[in-house]
Amino acid sequence: MSEISIDEARLVARLLEIIAAEGLVKPELLEPDAVIEEIGLSHDDLTLIGNAIEREFSCDLVADEDMQTCNVIRELVALFVRRVRAARPDAQQATP
Repeated sequence: MSEISIDEARLVARLLEIIAAEGLVKPELLEPDAVIEEIGLSHDDLTLIGNAIEREFSCDLVADEDMQTCNVIRELVALFVRRVRAARPDAQQATP
């Protein structure tokens, strides 16, 4: 298992908060292997989540098509982390 930095852990935690809030799902449902559709996230929810992440990190983040290829929460969060890092290398430092 690879280790992540504290800053990356904070980024992941913030992304999960956004996913829960925008997707209107309970945070405890956001387990890494949770199937996106099975926890109640629709394609429209993914679009809202992507828009919220773009607003929070002030960057153009993810094409909707990329999010649609994700099947489980782990894939979705990994996609967001990669895109936030690429767009805003300082984003990990900016999260509370």
